[in-house]
Amino acid sequence: MLGNDRSPHVPDASAVPRWDAAMRFLRTYHAYEVIGADRVPRTGGVLVASTHSLATYENFLLGSIATELLGRRPYIVGDDLMFRIPFLGTAMREIGLISRDRDAVVELLRKGEIVGLGPGGMRESVRSSRHKYRFDWTGRLGFVRVSMLSGAPIVLAACPKADDIYTVYDSPATAWAYRRLKIPLVLFRGVGPTLVPRPVKLLHVLGEPIYPPVPPERVRDEDVERHHRYVVDRMTEHMSAAIALGS
Repeated sequence: MLGNDRSPHVPDASAVPRWDAAMRFLRTYHAYEVIGADRVPRTGGVLVASTHSLATYENFLLGSIATELLGRRPYIVGDDLMFRIPFLGTAMREIGLISRDRDAVVELLRKGEIVGLGPGGMRESVRSSRHKYRFDWTGRLGFVRVSMLSGAPIVLAACPKADDIYTVYDSPATAWAYRRLKIPLVLFRGVGPTLVPRPVKLLHVLGEPIYPPVPPERVRDEDVERHHRYVVDRMTEHMSAAIALGS
């Protein structure tokens, strides 16, 4: 759920080119493609809600290619844990990631920016490979609320094959660490026995914009809950279509 405690930072001009170069390398490494970029509005605020793998960076790849496909550089909402880690938090801010600040996200959307996030967050990313190609947005109403408060549409984004970058093993410690400490204590592997990510082809599929059903000044909790159910149903259909396209 989006909170309301921090503001976005202006990206560091020297850090952004290095970040973009790293993303271009990963896009080549994974033969990365996007389907449905033409569905994203070219003007006005847009909230892109994406699935979330353990690797996580598939959503950074989508953000990095947005400038080329849309002519718009998005803000990406990062997990609070990243901003609490020394050096990593500073690096994330320097490349333009923002923390889960509800008011700041609403303001960015009202100003006409693109904001990307993974509603499932860490809970979705640490699930075992037995549950790959699934998403879990249960109780995650925050992204729907900011869409409705800002009047910006939600564009759904699915990248099922990102779950094949790593094999994630079942472990009681993973569930305990997430539930009690909110940290990703995960047993996983990539190429062979290493943590090198597998060079699987990644395909991001974008959906049609989903516009809020009521104006911002009339949003009630029950409206958010109803619209959340609708968005999750749409995402279930969208995920199935993305799996079929990527198979």
